[in-house]
Amino acid sequence: MKRHAAQRHPRRAGFLAAAVIATGFVCVALAQVPLQDQQPAGSALRPAVIGPSGGVSTGHPLTTAAAFGILLKGGNAFDAGVAALIAGGVLEQDLYSLGGEALVLVYPKKDGKVTSVVGQGWAPHAVDVDWYLSRQKNLMGEGLDPAVVPGALHAALTVLERWGTMSFEDVAAPGIGYAERGFPMRASTARAIERQLKFFERWPANKAYWLRPDGSPYHPGETITLPATARTLRRMVEAERRAKAGGRSSGIIAARDRFYKGDIAREMVAFLRRHGAPFDESDFAEYFARIEEPARTTYRGYTVYKHGFGSQGPVLLQTLNILEQFDMHGMGYASANYLHTIVEAMKLAYADRDSYYADPAFVQVPSEGLLSKAYAKERAALIDPKRASTAFIAGDPLRFDSRVKEWLYWKANVRDTGTSTRKGSAPRLSSLGQDSAGVSKDTTHMAVIDKDGNVFDVTPSGGWVPGAVILGDTGIGMSVRGEQFWLDKTRANQMRPRARPRYTLTPSLVFKGDTPMMALGTPGGDNQDQTILQAFLSVVDFWDDWYPNLHGAFERPRVQTLHFYGSFWPHEPGFNQLNVEATVPDAVYEELRARGHDVSRLRPFGMSGCATAVMIDPASGNRIAAGDPRRDCYAIAY
Repeated sequence: MKRHAAQRHPRRAGFLAAAVIATGFVCVALAQVPLQDQQPAGSALRPAVIGPSGGVSTGHPLTTAAAFGILLKGGNAFDAGVAALIAGGVLEQDLYSLGGEALVLVYPKKDGKVTSVVGQGWAPHAVDVDWYLSRQKNLMGEGLDPAVVPGALHAALTVLERWGTMSFEDVAAPGIGYAERGFPMRASTARAIERQLKFFERWPANKAYWLRPDGSPYHPGETITLPATARTLRRMVEAERRAKAGGRSSGIIAARDRFYKGDIAREMVAFLRRHGAPFDESDFAEYFARIEEPARTTYRGYTVYKHGFGSQGPVLLQTLNILEQFDMHGMGYASANYLHTIVEAMKLAYADRDSYYADPAFVQVPSEGLLSKAYAKERAALIDPKRASTAFIAGDPLRFDSRVKEWLYWKANVRDTGTSTRKGSAPRLSSLGQDSAGVSKDTTHMAVIDKDGNVFDVTPSGGWVPGAVILGDTGIGMSVRGEQFWLDKTRANQMRPRARPRYTLTPSLVFKGDTPMMALGTPGGDNQDQTILQAFLSVVDFWDDWYPNLHGAFERPRVQTLHFYGSFWPHEPGFNQLNVEATVPDAVYEELRARGHDVSRLRPFGMSGCATAVMIDPASGNRIAAGDPRRDCYAIAY
């Protein structure tokens, strides 16, 4: 008699039985899930966020809600963006406060062009490199030595005055409400406070601001109020009300002037001078958010706008110019060839950043040459497809620049950096949202598109819980962004009177041809343009892989090179180091190692940064919004 296969092979019979049982369980499980809830493999972790009218994406759900509420009340993208800036400066102070800086890109539909608003504070007029060195001071990122004038509120009110439709009182209402009535302490803020308790002991105003009256900290989820910040914002509202007869613009200017020229400024300066900081009232009164043309380049039919060479933003533009010489789509997202090429291109751009980028009010930057497509082609030829470069050498953009023909400052020229400067096998701290001194700091990002197609994009930062001194009873934490200067007269980005440090904050606007498409940004310090680059390429070079759920484009694995001098004091290099998220396949990881990269694993979604973006769908005109899962970024559309 012929036996059944299971009878001939008892062991196989066990496997077959197990498979049948497992299949049965799967079938039962699927049968218990409604068809509409059965997600295909590879689906994004977050749902598509799409609406016909507008979109908001920020670094905190309540900040997103503040902007969204303004849109629902009839405000435009600029009203909503300023509301987000003010509310975020209350809610997100482990990442950004109102004493920090805000770097903005705007696209007003009526203007038909992108404008850059540089809300980066400047150094006091009394200081330079010699002032610091003669006093044995440095720019370590805490206290008042690296302080610069707060720029965020000037930028916010400049945007509101020029392109908004509402009053300061209207857009400040959500932030004032959270400061007065309270908001739930989020876990990251609570952790930042806990790490700064020793610092608070030296600055009683910080202690009174962040801790309970008995000196104990608030726990995550508990409600905290910030009455000092609320009073400062209320005083600005009072100034606006008194000037309202002169019109909306006059009221907004009055609110801004009270902060920078009035009694609030006098109180901040008095505190600074009592503690030996070299500021006077003119440093505040004469400060302004600079309005300028953005830098831009094209990439495969897209136009990308960034802040100019006083920021690190053109690193993205230079890298895109280099990558345009390669078939990135053909390599496949996150393949060894793809990641190697991105990293090697970024190394070249960072060498130029560390050499040539500085405040354009003091340095004539060869911007035309740096963004030249011919220069990019020359730089691209330096990439060895099989070997990681250990050099850190700036190019010669002056040959491609019609204006700048001489460079008087330091220029990167390290022929061989060696294999690594890493201590041990752990990833470098800057990959974890910490500066090069190991202090946990970071940034946030806010993007808004309204029903008319106006676009607002801002990367605010500074005045953090870590290291920022609360200026007396004002509730304003003083920015320490001066730590991004060099105390070295050979460097273009050196400390100068009234100079703005070359900042890492880097918003982005993307057009498809001449039509606005996407606002995109992220926190992450030196890593910001790496996150933006990988998110951008995931969107535009691999469109069919994610559309229409933009979250899918942002959830893909990322890498991070540290092959540059850190922007934060003490500017340590991380030459040849490469951090790789765990979702990069083992074979790719090993191939990168074989090519000479000093690779280190991060957990899944472990990279510093959180891409937040809003988009106008070129096909439908719908608004798409997204925030990647690496933090509590949150997007909404309607």
